[in-house]
Amino acid sequence: MKTFIRTIAASSVLAISASMAAAEGNVTVYTAVPQNFIDALVPMFEEDTGISVEIIKAGSGELLNRMTAEADSPMADVLWSVDGTVIDFNPTLFEAYEAAGSDMLADGMKQSDMWTPFTAVVMALIVNEGQLDGKPVPDSWAALADPMYDDMISSARAEASGSAYIQLATVLQAFESEEAGWEIYEGLLSNFVLSDSSGAVPRFVNDGELAIGVTLEDAALRYVEGGGPVQIVYPAEGTAIAPDAMALVAGAPNADNAKAFLDFMLSADAQAVVAEQGRRPVRSDVASNPALLPLNEVNSVGYDAQWAADNRARLVDAWKDMVLDVQ
Repeated sequence: MKTFIRTIAASSVLAISASMAAAEGNVTVYTAVPQNFIDALVPMFEEDTGISVEIIKAGSGELLNRMTAEADSPMADVLWSVDGTVIDFNPTLFEAYEAAGSDMLADGMKQSDMWTPFTAVVMALIVNEGQLDGKPVPDSWAALADPMYDDMISSARAEASGSAYIQLATVLQAFESEEAGWEIYEGLLSNFVLSDSSGAVPRFVNDGELAIGVTLEDAALRYVEGGGPVQIVYPAEGTAIAPDAMALVAGAPNADNAKAFLDFMLSADAQAVVAEQGRRPVRSDVASNPALLPLNEVNSVGYDAQWAADNRARLVDAWKDMVLDVQ
């Protein structure tokens, strides 16, 4: 059984045949998950269930736009691996479903009745010390705001990337007040080289185009394990340790197959693969990748996902205004 994958270009929207989406034995999955998770997990699901998977891969912002346009006649069955605020902020597009295995979730992973956690996402820094021109390795959010790192930091755009929005919300929660967080973040933003792709952020650092990146822990780990000239740094003030989300689409043409997909991705077997791929599993009975710093040694900011969801529109609008001022 062969997985069918399409990538949505930023300037275009690809049509899916309604007859294909509704065909027996298929499930259509919209996802922002890195390709390595697709390659490792989707064939396992197909072999285990006999269900064929069609993957539509794009950034979370573009997937949301597509789902909104299709709301009256959904093409997708599942939205897989996005920031949970995307789902919480757009509840009419989704249907609540508690996946099998939810009783095994680790503490703090269950954050919404609308979605099931897939992995525990940790925000981190990736640093190429050889590109710092003798400057110190930054070890905190405040350090990243120092003007000496001007045009040296790779980051995705918060209005287009779910992980970049988590990054923004993390900084705003890491200090004594939101106002103090914005003061630090303005310094970061003035030093950022912005990208439309979150996947490009660690690649630029690994390739030596930029010295520092704000990215997901697992994305950085892939380059570390690949022998790249990079290291992972966790900000001293604390960072986000938060689940990403997967959810059943409201009116899904293949709802039963969609539920089977969600059940599988939360299974112990799938979560063991999550760990192998460098993300933190969300099940309490599956250990993290031993190449990573133990989670109890990572300073957590106590990321408030509900606050991030409730304030998403306001914060993204403020981010857009700040970009115009400092970029």
